[in-house]
Amino acid sequence: MKYFQTIFICVLLLSSCDDGNLITENFVFENAVIQKCSTSNVLYKINNAESLILNAPETSFPNTETGLGTPRVVTITGTTSLVYRKFAESTTTANICDTPTIPVLEEWTVSGGTMEITTNKVLDGSGVTVAYNHNIVFKNITFVAPDKQVVYDSYIFGNYRTDVVNLNFDYTLVTTQNCGGNNLIFKYNSNNALLLDVDPTLFANAVTPIGSPRTRVINSTTNKVIYRVYNGSLNTAFFCSAITPAVPTITEEWIAQDGVTGISGEIRVETVAVGAQFKHTITLYKTTFKKGILTYIYPTNDNFVFGEYITP
Repeated sequence: MKYFQTIFICVLLLSSCDDGNLITENFVFENAVIQKCSTSNVLYKINNAESLILNAPETSFPNTETGLGTPRVVTITGTTSLVYRKFAESTTTANICDTPTIPVLEEWTVSGGTMEITTNKVLDGSGVTVAYNHNIVFKNITFVAPDKQVVYDSYIFGNYRTDVVNLNFDYTLVTTQNCGGNNLIFKYNSNNALLLDVDPTLFANAVTPIGSPRTRVINSTTNKVIYRVYNGSLNTAFFCSAITPAVPTITEEWIAQDGVTGISGEIRVETVAVGAQFKHTITLYKTTFKKGILTYIYPTNDNFVFGEYITP
């Protein structure tokens, strides 16, 4: 009797070990830090010859805090993928971010599941937000390789930091200009420029009552505000040429986001008479600039004085 019981138990154990080709495998990266490729959205961890590679859109990591107990949830499919690779020898960043130069012995891809991201501010000693920390945890994922798979209910990827952007909006001593013949109002300083392509009626030659400026809501069609950085020095002719010169070229472009009347994203103009001319003081109210997922809000006191613009 004991003989048959022993055989029965062995058969059960063998059957369970082979069920669905589920095997015991460990992907150990607890002591590895998350790194990012310089030319792509790839985040990765390296442990000697092993690597864990996450490819996710930048929009998965906005500089916005998540609520308590309500992480941002991203489905692992399509544009978001997770891959484990084992190389023939210790690997480096170049083998992750560029074409591998050493053989890949194993590759496991993840099917199904989600990525939960909890985002919190990082403050400096003065209480100023300097970055955001994104804690990444994978839920209900399955690593799959030929004829085998490993399932995790929860797998901690780690912390990824995105810094707060500080753009160079130093135009205090710079003259506000317009080329004539178009609606572009601009200021430039060395290799950067702040551009307003706005409704010209904002600059009507009529005095505005004190405390009642003309306003227009920023939008992407008729009232655009853009900050650009170029790879060389600028001059007035660059902006006023009938055909934009080939150089310098744009290296960064930050677009002011659509506003809401009286709440955010407004262009405000106060006009006074100065002899036979009119002086228009231009202020940007609660304006948010974005490049991809990066966000820049300037200034902290809600108002940024763009400058004074004179019309005859």
